[in-house]
Amino acid sequence: TSRTLSSIDLTACPLIGAQFCQAIGENFSSSVDNGIGGCLLELSLQNVPLTKEALLTLGASSDALQNLKSLKLKEIESVDDEVVSIILNSVNGGSLEGIDLSDNPQLTDEVLSSIRQCNTNGSLRALQLSGLKNLTAIGLEAFFTPIDDLPSPPMLRKLDLSQCSYDEVDDAVVSLAAKAASFKRSSTYAASEDNPNPEHLVSEVSSAKKGLVHVNIIGSSVSDKAMETLAATCSSSLEELDISFCTNVSDKGLGYLVSKVGCQFAKIHVWGLAQITEEFLDGHDRVEEGGLEIVGVWMKKSGGRSIR
Repeated sequence: TSRTLSSIDLTACPLIGAQFCQAIGENFSSSVDNGIGGCLLELSLQNVPLTKEALLTLGASSDALQNLKSLKLKEIESVDDEVVSIILNSVNGGSLEGIDLSDNPQLTDEVLSSIRQCNTNGSLRALQLSGLKNLTAIGLEAFFTPIDDLPSPPMLRKLDLSQCSYDEVDDAVVSLAAKAASFKRSSTYAASEDNPNPEHLVSEVSSAKKGLVHVNIIGSSVSDKAMETLAATCSSSLEELDISFCTNVSDKGLGYLVSKVGCQFAKIHVWGLAQITEEFLDGHDRVEEGGLEIVGVWMKKSGGRSIR
């Protein structure tokens, strides 16, 4: 293996097996080359036939993953809570900035605890948990809530909770995630979780260029209340939102969101939202100025310039 190799990305490679994991441990360990070792920064594995034993070896055999900044383990049948815990524990000092564990059906709320505990430096900015049907609202709320003796909730810029269980990704989960991404850490962080005043929240965070940038909550039970919270906490950061098949969001909620966020907000995905009408599509605040692309409107009587 090249000593300068810093990124490994393998998708749908049927011949990858235990020897691959052993090779990573051997070639990127700090024991190689008089303690210098390799510097693996990105590891992306998708739809590969690795066994649980091989993956455990990857995380436990050496310190090869200690400098990792981006980890993707997607569509791997053997990935479970134990595998993720072992691998995350092998990353030094919470250096991970991006984690993608999408479409691994064995993962449960326990994986949220592992992610939270590994984020000791608060570096995590992108979290993708698409298709994890075993995640619960209670687990997700705890993940984004300040808890004594745990690292602070992650200040994410990208959040993907699409295609999880419909009832589990709700307004409360999105609210906590958005606030964790937007607010400075303080003893009052958890205050006013219920029925926040959107206008008050906007004024509180408007001066700080923090907040969620890309949000994907396809197929969730969020409603207009989540749109208000996003408008309040991400007004200067939100660029793209996917609320396809979120049947509780209305013209009013989307209209409020568009009226409050800045011009950096460039794209909304609304596939499957039959309840969205011309009231929003032709009447939102960005119709005349343009710059907002609405993706997923396949039929309407009168077209606006932002429709695709």
